Amino acid sequence: MKARSHAADYYRRILSTRSHGLQRLDPVAAIVHCRREQQIADSSGPEGHWYCVIVGAARHCTIRSDGRRQILDLMLPHDFFFVSGSERDGTIEAAVEDTVLASYPGARIEQLAERDLLFARELRALALQALARSQKQLQIVGGTTALEKVGSFLLSLDGRDPKKRGQVELPVSRYDIADYLAISVETVCRAMTELQHRGIIALAGSRTVTILNRAVLEDLRRASDGGAIRSWRQNASLDDLSFVTGR
Repeated sequence: MKARSHAADYYRRILSTRSHGLQRLDPVAAIVHCRREQQIADSSGPEGHWYCVIVGAARHCTIRSDGRRQILDLMLPHDFFFVSGSERDGTIEAAVEDTVLASYPGARIEQLAERDLLFARELRALALQALARSQKQLQIVGGTTALEKVGSFLLSLDGRDPKKRGQVELPVSRYDIADYLAISVETVCRAMTELQHRGIIALAGSRTVTILNRAVLEDLRRASDGGAIRSWRQNASLDDLSFVTGR
């Protein structure tokens, strides 16, 4: 029991290192430890619970009409998400082993929001952040080519930790990345290899990616967003850029 208490205190300290909209309720938040693929269920009715990922990752999954899994949302450290007992749109589960979450009771949040206007605004900002995360995924998945999707995904991860800019630790498996990007795992691996062969990224092991040429990844992201692609070398030939445009 003492070891579990110390572990909870450790994760609460991690939670407190970054300000967020529910910070006032951190002292009453429950620390939840999850195994990989453990479903994050909620039986508290429509009030539900808000969760914050402290370490690890969670995923919101559904099964498509063709029987394939689709990851609708990928929640990483410092991301918040809402789970309600009345929801039936897919499942939310831990994506990696030893995922740790902070759980905030929805009823307590609603009570505080009703009597505290500032907290209500902070809660609204939190909900908008979750919505923006889903919109960003739609932009990434909307890429025409696998390289656009994988390149945009890498850039989205690179922006999460300013202290490690240029180095990305893939938070989930390539199978999860494939289901998130709506492509096959073989396509993800080929795209990673192509980016490495082009000198755009370097791979160290199965999870560490170093970004060597950000300009090309930015071009891929702009292409994914429907923007114009600029030349990443002043004297680049059409062949040099063919892998970016997908032609």
